[in-house]
This record gives sequence, C-alpha cells and structure tokens, in this order.
Amino acid sequence: MKKRVQLLTVFVFLVGFGGLVLAGSEAAAKLNDQPGVEQQKPANPCNPCAKGTEQNPCNPCAKKKAQNPCNPCAKKAQNPCNPCAAKKASEEVYQPAVAHRGWTKINSKPILSEAHGGMLVTTYANTAAQAAVESKAGSFPVGAILVKESHANSNGKPGAKGTVFAMEKTAAGWLWVTTDATGHVTGKGDSGQMQMCASCHASATVDSAFLRTK
Repeated sequence: MKKRVQLLTVFVFLVGFGGLVLAGSEAAAKLNDQPGVEQQKPANPCNPCAKGTEQNPCNPCAKKKAQNPCNPCAKKAQNPCNPCAAKKASEEVYQPAVAHRGWTKINSKPILSEAHGGMLVTTYANTAAQAAVESKAGSFPVGAILVKESHANSNGKPGAKGTVFAMEKTAAGWLWVTTDATGHVTGKGDSGQMQMCASCHASATVDSAFLRTK
C-alpha cells in the first residue's frame, strides 16, 4: 500500500511538472506573436535560413542562380564576391586597402551591391582615378586605383567590415585585388578568382568600372 502511494505521488508530480512546461511554452509562443515584441533574427549573414531569403546572397534557392555570373552563390568556393566563402589571407598587405580612407568617395552613402555578396559598399578613388571621373574620361590612366570597401547589411546600415575589393590600372591593364578587412591579400593578379572579377566588370560602360555615385 505504501509503495502504491509513493508511485501515485511521483506520477502526480510528473503530470504537474509537464503541465507547467507546456504552459510556459505556450506563453512564450504567444509573447513572440504579440506585436511590438521583436523576435531574434539569425545573426549569421551566411545562414541560408535567414529571413528575406530572396535577398540573402548565400541562399541556395535564390532566383536566377545559374544565370547570374556575379551571383555570390555560383561557384561558391571560387567566387571572391561570396561573403560566405572562407579565404585564407596571405601575409602581404595591399596598402591601398588600408590607406584609402583619405581618398574621394565615389558614392557618399553605402550602396547595396548584390554583385558583391549583398553587402553595403563604398567606393573610394585615388587622385588619378578621381580626375578621370570628374573629367568624364572614357578610360582611366595608369596609376588610377578604385577601392571598394564592403560591410555587412545590418538593417540597411553598415555592419561588420568585410572584403575589400580593388582595381588598379597598370601598363598591362587592370590589376584585381581582394583583401580581408585588415588589408591582407586574399586574391591578386591572374588567379581564377580575379578572372571572375574581370569577366563581371567587362560589361561596365567606363573602362571596366561600375561607377554609382548615389
């Protein structure tokens, strides 16, 4: 008899505890559904389940994935514009990637660039490049450098700094360079990654440069 009472007591306790857990879960669900209660969004920009999947550059289901040569999901490992592709930086520091802040901004406010991984980008021009832009020249002189700084899109505002993209006009043509946020080179020269930059920029109307000023 005593053992039955003990078992009954344990059973009643477990049923009561389960009811409390269920009630707590339902209350939490109702709280999240209430207007004005902000639900936590995935912080990882490389999360394919992040909200706004059509805008998410790493969404494997993004439309026109195969047709867009600048889609950061295409050829993920090779595409330098993909913010989700892990690139090991070298010890080399590309100086324009760390010294461009005193240069002229081509666009005064960051621009959303799907071609650069859905990042917010700001382009800087050195003196030679800026002179060509102001004169509306059809090409850039040797020595012209354009540096594109990228930041994660944090609700329309620049978040964490990402890849730095650069194009430097040399006597042999454009030199394409990518670096990490600290200016250490992740791609440079004639590699397959840089050829993707060149092929995408080949459609630009001004000497391989897309110049959006707003």
